Amino acid sequence: MYRFRHASTAIRLDVIGLILAGFINTFLASFVASVVVGAGTPTIQPDIIERILWINENSLVWQLGWLFWFAVTLSFSWSYYALGRNLGGVQTWVHLAIGLAIIAAAVDILGIIVNLVVLPGLADAYVLNQDTFLVSVFQSQESLSTALTNVTAFGIYTFAGLLLLPACFHTPSYPRWIAWLGTVEWGIATIATVLLIILPTLATIPLLISFVLYAPWVWASAWWILRDTKPVDQ
Repeated sequence: MYRFRHASTAIRLDVIGLILAGFINTFLASFVASVVVGAGTPTIQPDIIERILWINENSLVWQLGWLFWFAVTLSFSWSYYALGRNLGGVQTWVHLAIGLAIIAAAVDILGIIVNLVVLPGLADAYVLNQDTFLVSVFQSQESLSTALTNVTAFGIYTFAGLLLLPACFHTPSYPRWIAWLGTVEWGIATIATVLLIILPTLATIPLLISFVLYAPWVWASAWWILRDTKPVDQ
């Protein structure tokens, strides 16, 4: 069965979705993580008491930053669907990749909620009561949010990205250089995922590289969808 791509509303949505996903996840997410909420994260501020006090004093900024993370998560998961439904090859793997991206988004959202609601509440409670036990609780919830968003969700997203690669290579009109760019992107993301599990301190560089490569890959894919008018084998 063949389907012809054309400048329909659906195709325009796919292109816009991929463009926004690249901009949001590579650029805006990095800015928010490092500048907006960075002072409340272990990456920027290693002292847990300082993190707690900063979140307490800047609770609105902290919560707005994590509210924005819903856009990061939803645009990232949408990009799998926007690209995957335009690819040929074995659709079973594509459908699995999209399904995994949805699961990853759900896990990511749980981590966002912990950061958005639980951590500010614990920070307030600590400032009011000066109870050292609350520091331990805060740290455990902080670790939970990291495990959900930075490790589990990112790992599932990475696996989903790897599952898209065969379809990229088996779609005749999909440029090989874009497929290889995706291979490098998800290969480095795989290394970052493994390091996040066994040696988190070494994961920063591959994580940053994978974030940097994501935008060129989805933007190039958006260009391909927009310019391609050939039939795609389904």
